[in-house]
Amino acid sequence: MRNKQIFLSALVMSAFLSTGMFLGGCGGGKKGPPQQTLQVSVYKPFQSDTLVTQEYAGTVMAMQKVPIRANVSGAVVEKFVEGGAYVSAGDALYRIDTRNYASALAAAKAKSLQALATYENAKKDLDRFGQLIESGAISQKVYDGQKTATETYRAAYEAAQSQVELAGNSMADTVVKAPFSGTLSTDDIPVGTFVAAGQTPLVTLSSSNPIFVQFQMSEKEYLHWSATGGRQGDQLKLCLADGTMYGELGEIVQINSGLTGGQMTVKAAFPNPNNLLIPGMYAKIVSDTQYKKGSLLIPTKAIIQLLNKDMVDVVVDGKVQQKHITISGQHGIYTIVESGLSLDDVIIVEGQHKVRAGQEVETKELTKDELEEVTQKTEE
Repeated sequence: MRNKQIFLSALVMSAFLSTGMFLGGCGGGKKGPPQQTLQVSVYKPFQSDTLVTQEYAGTVMAMQKVPIRANVSGAVVEKFVEGGAYVSAGDALYRIDTRNYASALAAAKAKSLQALATYENAKKDLDRFGQLIESGAISQKVYDGQKTATETYRAAYEAAQSQVELAGNSMADTVVKAPFSGTLSTDDIPVGTFVAAGQTPLVTLSSSNPIFVQFQMSEKEYLHWSATGGRQGDQLKLCLADGTMYGELGEIVQINSGLTGGQMTVKAAFPNPNNLLIPGMYAKIVSDTQYKKGSLLIPTKAIIQLLNKDMVDVVVDGKVQQKHITISGQHGIYTIVESGLSLDDVIIVEGQHKVRAGQEVETKELTKDELEEVTQKTEE
């Protein structure tokens, strides 16, 4: 009997422990703290009369860039400048071995002198024959034969003179000169290299003043630019990679005749008197000549690029919504909005990359000073 009571007690205890474990596994334990609502910084659009700023990423490139080649063949015997140097139009760059060309010039001059002597003697004979024919000492046929011979000798002399000129040009071409002012590349060939006339590049010369900045413009931007009569393209500024503004103004000088991927290639020319701009540098074209009244502005940092569209996150009744907007330019740290927003919208300017559409958020509206401080920290 006693053993039976012990068995029943153990059975009850086992059932009790199993029930407790089951309830604990089914969530009977203590729950974690509720998830906190994310706080985001917001700002409201506002209206202002603005100077519209358009910015385009550009690349500095030379207006002229050509490989320099010699007009004569031979070995390079002298270099007058080193690669990377600035040269002026007409400066000597290389000298080709002159020996063969000097000999050719001397031979051409000798032949020319010989032809000249023959021609001079023929002219004298022709003058003498003219006197003889008047006295009837010779026939007209003999005179005409001498006249023809004299013309032949004259033509031979002129041909010899042409050979002298040709040999002289070849001799002069042994000194290779810069066709225009600019900067030499650093891949210049060394002394002793044999060059073939018109084939072997000696060095590449790039013009530097003025200089091109090439950038891309969308079809819509091009149409807007055309509607203003091109006024936005004659007072262009240039922002360099370190954030400083270039000291010279530029203007659009070339526009490609077709579109590539919806973009149009444009070239602007800038004076470069100090050779500060070097081909290959990246710079930002800035156009700020258009004044617009009552522009709707939002902080540029609020804009999200999504599949080539400009989007912003707004807060409506405490929840995040996303809106597509159309923009037309910049004004400082703000962007001009053409459509998609109103003055009553509350846009997220800080934390938009941490939220999703439909999510509940808490908002903290920034003052103008706070916005500028946050923007400056982001840029740093």
